[in-house]
Amino acid sequence: MEIGIFSRTYGEPSYEDVLKRMTSDGIFHTQLNLVSTGLPSLPEEADEEQILRIRELHNRYHVTVDALSGTFNMIDPDPERRKRGIRQFALQCRIARQLEAPIVTLCTGSRHPADKWTWHEDNLSEEAWTDLIRTTEAILPFAEENGLSLGVEPEINNIICSAERARRYLDEMGSPAIGIIMDAANLFHPGEERQMRQIIDNAFELLERDIILAHAKDFIPAGGGGYPADARRAPTGAGQKSGDARLQMCGPGQGILDFDHVISRLRACGYQGALIMHGMGAEEAARCRKYLEETASF
Repeated sequence: MEIGIFSRTYGEPSYEDVLKRMTSDGIFHTQLNLVSTGLPSLPEEADEEQILRIRELHNRYHVTVDALSGTFNMIDPDPERRKRGIRQFALQCRIARQLEAPIVTLCTGSRHPADKWTWHEDNLSEEAWTDLIRTTEAILPFAEENGLSLGVEPEINNIICSAERARRYLDEMGSPAIGIIMDAANLFHPGEERQMRQIIDNAFELLERDIILAHAKDFIPAGGGGYPADARRAPTGAGQKSGDARLQMCGPGQGILDFDHVISRLRACGYQGALIMHGMGAEEAARCRKYLEETASF
């Protein structure tokens, strides 16, 4: 495993400045969001020369693009926005191929009308599930045509809000072009920190054979320390409800996630890809990289 980082961690004025800062922190792998290059995250159009310049910068700084962000709300309650996301995703896959990025990441989304990262009770409806499957069927050919994998990440506020639902999704789609992004910090609801290894082990047992990328961020219990008195678990398979105490995300080593156990499980299942950090500021990147390297005995 090599340590990588979200490109958006660095808010530099140019993408070359981003790569200079990244490599000065000793990091040579990234999950690229095109916003870092001056393009929209999912552009409607892209100048081929601009994409080639981005690729040339990666070659110059010896930075590998392990994944390209392709997130749009796959179950957006507005069908026109869903259609737009699908159209944009076709271009995103062509860009990924040009940049030699093997994975395009997804956001399975939320029925929340304003924010794809906010929980909505309708995420658990069969109608939302049907929309997820149909959207996946629409974008899957774009990945296959470009020789790419689609990365799906269980995230408690999305329709794929648990390892169990991720397993159901993979089994129903039955495509080798769809894999799992394992971000252990996203598996926990407030108050579940006490069952840390149990929750991590369950996710790996269900999903380890399909892991194609690993993320590394951390969390602290809601309220910044100790366990919140009002923390309560959302219903089985559900995401975080409005009004619940919220976990605070942070960079690896800054919270309570058991990275020793996460990394040991990644190694045990034969994962050899990058470990992509996020959740921290640019000024903390080098320190977080060092923590992971020491934890994993790189």
